[in-house]
Amino acid sequence: MALFLCFKIHGQSVVINELMASNQVTIQDEDGDYSDWIELYNVTDNPINLSGYSLSDNQTKLEKWTFPSVTISPKGYLLVFASGKNQTDGAELHTNFKISSSGEKLFLSNDFGEVIDWVQTDTLSADESYSRVPDGSERWLTTRVSSPNATNNFSNQLTFSKSEGFYTEPFFLYIHSLTGDTVYYTLNGDLPDENSISYDSLIFILDLSFQPNRLSEIPTSPPQNLISYKAWESPKNNVDKATILRCASFRNGVRTSQIYTKTFFVNHDITYKYTVPVISIVTEEENLFDKNKGLLVPGINYMIDDPEWSGNYFMSGENWEREAHIEYFSPKGKIEFSQDAGMRIHGGKTRQAAQKSLRFYARAEYGTKHFDYPLLSKRNTEKYKHFILQTTMGAWNGETIIKDIVGQQISSSLNVDYQEFQPVVVYLNGEYWGIYTIRDRIDEKYIEYIHDINDEDVEFFDWNNDSFNQLRNFIEKNSLESNDNYEYVKSQIDIDNYIDYTIAEQFLNNYDWPANNMRFWKERDKGKWRWVLYDLDAGFGNPDYNMLLHSTKNDPQISWPNTPYSTFLFRNLLLNYSFRTQYLNRYAELLNNEFNVEVMRSKSDSVQSLYEPEVLSHIQRWNYPTSLDSWEEDIKKDMLVFLENRPCAVSNQIKLFFDMENFGFDCISKIPETISTTQLMMMPNPNNGRFFIDNNVKDIAHATIFISDMNGKIVYTEKEIQLLKNENKYMNVSHLPSGVYVLKLMSENYTDQMKFIKVH
Repeated sequence: MALFLCFKIHGQSVVINELMASNQVTIQDEDGDYSDWIELYNVTDNPINLSGYSLSDNQTKLEKWTFPSVTISPKGYLLVFASGKNQTDGAELHTNFKISSSGEKLFLSNDFGEVIDWVQTDTLSADESYSRVPDGSERWLTTRVSSPNATNNFSNQLTFSKSEGFYTEPFFLYIHSLTGDTVYYTLNGDLPDENSISYDSLIFILDLSFQPNRLSEIPTSPPQNLISYKAWESPKNNVDKATILRCASFRNGVRTSQIYTKTFFVNHDITYKYTVPVISIVTEEENLFDKNKGLLVPGINYMIDDPEWSGNYFMSGENWEREAHIEYFSPKGKIEFSQDAGMRIHGGKTRQAAQKSLRFYARAEYGTKHFDYPLLSKRNTEKYKHFILQTTMGAWNGETIIKDIVGQQISSSLNVDYQEFQPVVVYLNGEYWGIYTIRDRIDEKYIEYIHDINDEDVEFFDWNNDSFNQLRNFIEKNSLESNDNYEYVKSQIDIDNYIDYTIAEQFLNNYDWPANNMRFWKERDKGKWRWVLYDLDAGFGNPDYNMLLHSTKNDPQISWPNTPYSTFLFRNLLLNYSFRTQYLNRYAELLNNEFNVEVMRSKSDSVQSLYEPEVLSHIQRWNYPTSLDSWEEDIKKDMLVFLENRPCAVSNQIKLFFDMENFGFDCISKIPETISTTQLMMMPNPNNGRFFIDNNVKDIAHATIFISDMNGKIVYTEKEIQLLKNENKYMNVSHLPSGVYVLKLMSENYTDQMKFIKVH
């Protein structure tokens, strides 16, 4: 084996001055690609022609890529893209190799084949460059202040005596500026400039939780009586806090380093405090709370005559996206990723809730095009364009905070696209902001990473979609009783997916559907339509509600939640015998398996156990749920009672709707044996909406009363009923129209229901 020796020629005239091995957003080549690049620098006062010079990443093949006749000016720069495109003519130069971001050696040789410069690169993250500072010197820096085809002399790097993360004891933080440029910093989330605090001594980092609340005392919603969701209340005590440091170096008015953002958590038991990841969001304070531009406040866009749908938080679009920095920590405080991103408010009417859902965008202008981290561990992806931090306040009734999550987990093994979840604790500008849940955002990028289809080839349905409207027109003109017509429809939609999706929505009793919360998509020009399960916040509720009637309504007077347009497809598909057979067989299969009570209970318990350790702190921050006991009670009454009773209810509804005696599922009531079957008494009945409930059974505590119409729709709810034995409770529902209703009373160990007639 030959021994290769690499010598650098001293007194060289051209050097490798800067390079980038993972160019995502820094500079594009003429093809619009973000290619790796190498910058050369002429250290002399004379022009140099590089004809015959070579670049290589292989020390045994120094002439891997050779320069054409090109001149580099005195004290000038030359940019070469290391793209693998092998281009030596035209306006740009491209090597026939790329640079490894994990680190490798690069060689520059002269026209005699002599190595005149070489460098061992470090591991480089996205858009980090490896630079000589100053130009042509022997000192190399890894920096995000890159300068392709320009001087590196304004590039600097800061080092810190402690990394961001968890600390059990206070400490002094030391910051070092490698070039000696002056460091300025802020502690309130604002971007540093030369008017910020000048760093001239150690910074003392300590537990700030003893300090008065500041941001969490700013109202983030209108008064309670004006909103549908939980309104803002002052926290019960001082919330946990962290130190947020933002700093950069400056020289003669020019910023010479990147802006560093670091969050330090100090608490004597911080190592064991959290069981879920922690996200720190840092942004300029005015982005959140300024009345003109703040995302979280009613602000100038709040209208007192439209309190339900107005406020800064209802604004959307690019003008209401704010730059923020995100740090993601493991439950033990290890930093997993840290980057700038765009932030918007997410959701519909939940925007008025005190704790608001947030949506984050990775964009080139923020420095990184993706979030390169497996945010949702059950997904087979480590690269996200955007994601959602979902509020806990979205559920329609009750305070379970996990209703939508449990519903989607129950459906996760069905042939549906659904949203995964990851609970996290969030700090906003250094103040504890409670539990959130990372969720998929349902869009073209979601389809790309779920189904490996290019996002540009994905089309979602909207009201102007020609291909789906053509299918609808076909169905209007051609009865699906005909198998030929049905076969054509099957060629346009994924019927297995549609059946699973429809059954999931119906079984989980998503009242805010199908006129709302319905999304479906297909691969452009060739795919079949597929439906996505999302937003089950209106689900669960009354286990006796008849979703078959709900999803087959055809009343042109109805504008929500089941308009004729929204129920059109299911109504027409039911005309076909093959569809009905497949639908019923699949429903029976799911009732015996995925919708088995014990299977569903296990999934609910699993989700609950993830959130439970964090709920008490969340309650102290938001006064929501009301208490830990009420949270657990709501899960039992609003979810588990539903799951225990729903299979039998839908079984009976299916038999009645399709006039069947059996359909493959044997209903076994899952009502706990401890629940009494002794009836309460109602006096009088019939009545005018004013009546008494007479309890001669037992003491009943923490009960809920539901009143439903004969379609199963809940028309009245009253919680936290205390009804002692031999005690009467007065009820007044005189506002209800005349008709027949069912009153159901539920507590943990007692349930009863009775039918009554309301007359004028």
